[in-house]
Amino acid sequence: MKGTFGPLFVAVVFFLILQPDLTMARQSTDLGTVEGVVLLAAKENPVRVGGRYGRPSRSSGASSSSTDSVLIWLESTEANSGSEQSGPVILDQKGLSFQPSVLPVRLNGTVRIRNSDPVYHNVFSLSPKNRFDVGRRPKGEYLDVTFDTPGAVDVFCDIHSNMRATIYVMPPRVVTWTKVKSGDSFTIEDVEAGNYQLKVYALGFQERVIPVEIVSGEAATVGTLTLSN
Repeated sequence: MKGTFGPLFVAVVFFLILQPDLTMARQSTDLGTVEGVVLLAAKENPVRVGGRYGRPSRSSGASSSSTDSVLIWLESTEANSGSEQSGPVILDQKGLSFQPSVLPVRLNGTVRIRNSDPVYHNVFSLSPKNRFDVGRRPKGEYLDVTFDTPGAVDVFCDIHSNMRATIYVMPPRVVTWTKVKSGDSFTIEDVEAGNYQLKVYALGFQERVIPVEIVSGEAATVGTLTLSN
């Protein structure tokens, strides 16, 4: 009896140690992946945006090196699949540009619009249902703005007409998102099996929508997605 107890005890301990790893392996096979490449086509004619308070019209370009930031997200066909935002996200003003140029925020989430420049800025938006105006703010000041309507919010500075950004208010069915540069590949991992819509947005370009089916343990490849203006 004593001789058989030792090996049996070792086998039980070995199983208990390995069990979490085995469970994780089983869980990983229940999830899938989406991967592809995003490319922004060269702009031919910039979109004009009407001026405000008698100022000249603005082009779609932004004075930031991150103007080619591309926002990619997955929307589920199931209701209320997204999580709530835990705190404010920051739209900063540095070097007379918005950073980042494309900022995602959860529905009913808050954006902290902050001025880190040594000059005044007056950040505003005329986007329907998401209008706001933070007023003239010196360096170090900020204002929190909450957004309750999904979609792109065009953001400008009334003092510096070359500044532009987008706050993208995510729909309630968004599962996850990522950001890449034009020409970069992207991978969205650990997605539950099911049918989704993959959406792609970049400042000054037309939004793309691609249906995607996620299969457990497999990678859904969407190839190269080209956005045009």
